[in-house]
Amino acid sequence: MLTVTPSAWQRLIEIQTSRPKLTAIRVKFGNGEFKCCSGKRRTADCVIENDDGPILLMKPAVAQNLADRTLDASETERGPRLRLQPKNTATAKQETLK
Repeated sequence: MLTVTPSAWQRLIEIQTSRPKLTAIRVKFGNGEFKCCSGKRRTADCVIENDDGPILLMKPAVAQNLADRTLDASETERGPRLRLQPKNTATAKQETLK
């Protein structure tokens, strides 16, 4: 299952706070990249929850592709951004979630 760092949870909470109607965030894969968007829970979804924050949803195939990955948040010139990185690999290339 996707590992979510505390800084990524904080960024997800900030996103949800700025959009009060947002109850869940869906992670999708399309056109060769992972993206976050608003979502509603579906029966077959893989779900990652945090007691005080948002819910991450993804199709089983997406969850399988992210099983060895870590979702983190880092500060950029454009503000905090969610980034995917391989689990336990500090030097690997990161991908920014759109």
